[in-house]
Amino acid sequence: MIHLLSFIFFFLLPIGIGVFTIYLAIIFFEYLEKNYPSDAEKMSFQSIFGISAEKFIFHLIKPVEFTRFIFSKADLDDNNVILSKKRIKICLLALAGWFVVFILFRIIF
Repeated sequence: MIHLLSFIFFFLLPIGIGVFTIYLAIIFFEYLEKNYPSDAEKMSFQSIFGISAEKFIFHLIKPVEFTRFIFSKADLDDNNVILSKKRIKICLLALAGWFVVFILFRIIF
């Protein structure tokens, strides 16, 4: 029983939080592409490895620029942007909190 709980807490929980965060980020980026194309263009690569962005099945997001936008104070005066940024921040906070608990657990036990 303890192994099942360990498996859930140390493997499935962080994977679930991470996948949900990626899902929220994709939906948010698609919203930005639709409603704020200039901001989305700043956060995405035009081409990578000589291949244009249109040929990829996923978004070529610049992680540093996207993270900077998520944690910036500018909300583009849009309630959907404010709500999406809060959701992504909460998920990232949950993932960071899990990581701290994991480190503390490894130190103690």
